[in-house]
Amino acid sequence: MSIGSVAQVLEALSLLYSATNVQSRQDANNWLEDFQKQPEAWTIADYLLRSQDTNIETKHFAAQTFRQKVTYDLRDLDHPTQMDLRDSLVELLWVSISGPKVIMIQLCLAVADLAIQITSWKYPVQDIVQKFGKSPESHIVLIEFLKVLPEEMSGNSRLPLSDVEFQERSNVLVKQNSKQVIKLLLSYMDISEGNIDLQDCLLRCLCSWLRTGNVETQLLRASPLLGVAFRGLASEDLFDVCADVVCEMIHETKKELVKSRSMIKTIHPYFATILRYLKDAKSDANTDKIRGFCRIFVEAGEAYLPLVVRYPDYFCTILDGVAECTAHDDLDVVQMTFKFWSELTTALVSWREHQDVSMFYCYYDALADTLICHLHYPQSTASWTAKDRDDFRDFRHQMGDTLKDCCRILSPQRCLSKPLSRLKKVMVMLENNQAGGVSWQEIEAPIFSLRAMGSEVPANEDQVMPHIMELLSIIPDHPKTRYAATLVISRYSFWTRLHPEYIIYQLNFISAGFQNDEVVAASALALKYLCKDCSELLVDYVAQLHLFYLAIVRSLSLEDAFEVTKAVAHVLAVLPTTQVYSTLQLFCLPLAQDLHDIVSKDKAILCHKEITKAGDLLSQIGIYFDIVRLQIPNNLPHPCVDFLGDIWPVFDLCFGNLGTVKSFADSLCRVFENAIRSYKSHFCPFLPQLMERIVHVFEKSGLSIYLWVATLIIKEYTVEGTDSVPPCFGLVERLSSSLFLRLDQCSFGDIPDVIEHYFRLVAAFLDRAPIPLVQSHLLPSVFQAGLAGLGMRESNTIAAVLIFYRRLLGITLSVDELDSNQVSGVQQQPPPLPPPLPLLLPLTPAPAQQSGNSFFELLFCGLLNYYQWEIVPDVASLLRSLSQLLPIESMQWTIRVVTGVSEQSLTVAEKRDFLGNYTK
Repeated sequence: MSIGSVAQVLEALSLLYSATNVQSRQDANNWLEDFQKQPEAWTIADYLLRSQDTNIETKHFAAQTFRQKVTYDLRDLDHPTQMDLRDSLVELLWVSISGPKVIMIQLCLAVADLAIQITSWKYPVQDIVQKFGKSPESHIVLIEFLKVLPEEMSGNSRLPLSDVEFQERSNVLVKQNSKQVIKLLLSYMDISEGNIDLQDCLLRCLCSWLRTGNVETQLLRASPLLGVAFRGLASEDLFDVCADVVCEMIHETKKELVKSRSMIKTIHPYFATILRYLKDAKSDANTDKIRGFCRIFVEAGEAYLPLVVRYPDYFCTILDGVAECTAHDDLDVVQMTFKFWSELTTALVSWREHQDVSMFYCYYDALADTLICHLHYPQSTASWTAKDRDDFRDFRHQMGDTLKDCCRILSPQRCLSKPLSRLKKVMVMLENNQAGGVSWQEIEAPIFSLRAMGSEVPANEDQVMPHIMELLSIIPDHPKTRYAATLVISRYSFWTRLHPEYIIYQLNFISAGFQNDEVVAASALALKYLCKDCSELLVDYVAQLHLFYLAIVRSLSLEDAFEVTKAVAHVLAVLPTTQVYSTLQLFCLPLAQDLHDIVSKDKAILCHKEITKAGDLLSQIGIYFDIVRLQIPNNLPHPCVDFLGDIWPVFDLCFGNLGTVKSFADSLCRVFENAIRSYKSHFCPFLPQLMERIVHVFEKSGLSIYLWVATLIIKEYTVEGTDSVPPCFGLVERLSSSLFLRLDQCSFGDIPDVIEHYFRLVAAFLDRAPIPLVQSHLLPSVFQAGLAGLGMRESNTIAAVLIFYRRLLGITLSVDELDSNQVSGVQQQPPPLPPPLPLLLPLTPAPAQQSGNSFFELLFCGLLNYYQWEIVPDVASLLRSLSQLLPIESMQWTIRVVTGVSEQSLTVAEKRDFLGNYTK
């Protein structure tokens, strides 16, 4: 051991803990991390721990170093050295009894990790118990070791063991020792009275073993440990650990409720005491304890749910406890209860088919009232951050889900009547000139609850909803309440469809909201849903909608303009066919004219704002093509396609002037996506022009969006054996030529999105009409380009390349199977493709070995280093296909590639196991 090395470590530690310069501390930390990876770190750490002259920080670092080395570098030591290390660490652990505790904990972790990895150490638990279990002074060390052992066994994924090894070692160290450890803990608890530190350690250790799922809870029934855990909930010192233990015990009894019946009966009486503790904590505003008690009641409620449903009178204390927590004013605590209410609701809905569940009504009545109270915004939100607002908004929607649960148990009418009665009470106060005592929050919260319950309300509900709709029309015109009321109208548009008498009032209510900046977004959304659900009822109001649309749409934000455009498009979609063309002109031509005015300008003088505006106008036009979908026979003209022809010159200008601007190109291609998906064969007359524009603009821009829309064309219009194949393959060929020319000037890594969409395009063509591609000179170039794509780091790109290869090999396999069937005498149609070998020309001619080896090497390198898990099944399928097609070559490539992988990535044993399994 070099004394100089020790001095360097001490100097680095001194800088780490005392240097005032941040960079100096960072440099020292980096040096120490590198030192821990060196072989001499074993002996230096041992020296520093044993030295009488080193301080606590140094000893702590040395203990941490042992744990790091045991975790990452134990395999560097031969077996005798590993056993010497074990003895040395156990000796150091004995020395650590006198403290400090942080050093003892690190050494316990090191010994535990050692015990997990050294499989020849047969009885680590018994050996440590034998060593440290005789003296009261060493009990704390023993208990700490027993605590961290199962935690490391289940939680330290850095240990270099396979899943099988972990499972085997867990069985030896944890499962087989659980009974002995619990009995040991119980015996120590007998002598722990008054020793809070020892009780805390025992309870934490017990909790750790309970989490393993290997503890027989019946062992705890009559033990003092059970009483200490529950009584400790009244203790400030033991509360947290006792709450953990109680929750773990409840969780353990959940696994087999029948088998755990006696244990549940033992636990059950404690819930009344815990409920009393909870109420006391609420009186004292002790949020930490309230949260702990809430954990216990929720855990019990979820664990014993079948029993709660069957025996509500017996388990009413649990229901009362959860209800108390839900009624608490700390919303973090309230949120903890939602899962229980959801699971209870699901169970009760099923249970009431066999038994009356009315005894639960009182809980759900109180729950609904409580939630409406929690929905209130505070009187002042001035101190809220943006995150606070988002959190409260999310919380309200979660409460909305729980209100739906109330509807499912109590009935929608009973739940709707609660906010209705609150609103009526407020209106009475207003009528009696008591407006000063009414805040907008008192009105907005019940209105929000109406919206939240919408999905549970039947469309034919006639008892409460008419009163609610009438009440909404007379609420005070505050922006917050108007916003909430508008969204209620939006949510209940399905109800309005069966109650058309409210449409005019609702349209007027929504329209008025566009005059208030705070309500515009809600009004746009409400108009969309009202027009969507009640479109047939609004056909007679198209003229009014047109005037309203022209007056309002240019002044709206982009998102709101889209919502309003969707609204009127839904009405246009149900017009008589003879009216669609002229109505589209009324609504769309002004948009097309605004678009024309922008794109007809010289691109050089257009500012970013104008280009963005042009893209937005395209998106609005695209909305009409997306929503107005008419069922027109193929032999008849389509009014939407006729209109598209009217504005095609504007699209030509778009391609020619701004088609190379990415953001604009995205909007332009989305328009054609909508037209293709909506009008299918009716769009065919425009395909030659569209293909020509796509090829031309892709040559200039190289934007992947044009490959994406080309893929859509291939998927929609390529039909094998028809006249559609040559022009579609021509599109693929021309785009391929453009891409390969571009790749002469840039690398694959520069354009991952283009590579991805190109291979999706080629794979789509192989899916639909493979013959032209597999017989063309293009295939070898595409195949070789795919090899470069496999080496990229972008998951989407790799996935697209893999899809191409899988399609190609799938075609080859299908041909091979056809050939085999013919040889065996099975009558089949002649194969539509050439023999399989030419399809694999890039792999099978003279450079076969090199190409195949590169192919396999890329796949294995990706699997080992950077492929995402979702890609692995595609790689496995690809390798399987290759092994079927080229079994001898595949075997050679696999052996060569796997053998050449570095031992840092695959050990010799792992390579041997893999190749053994592969060659079976």
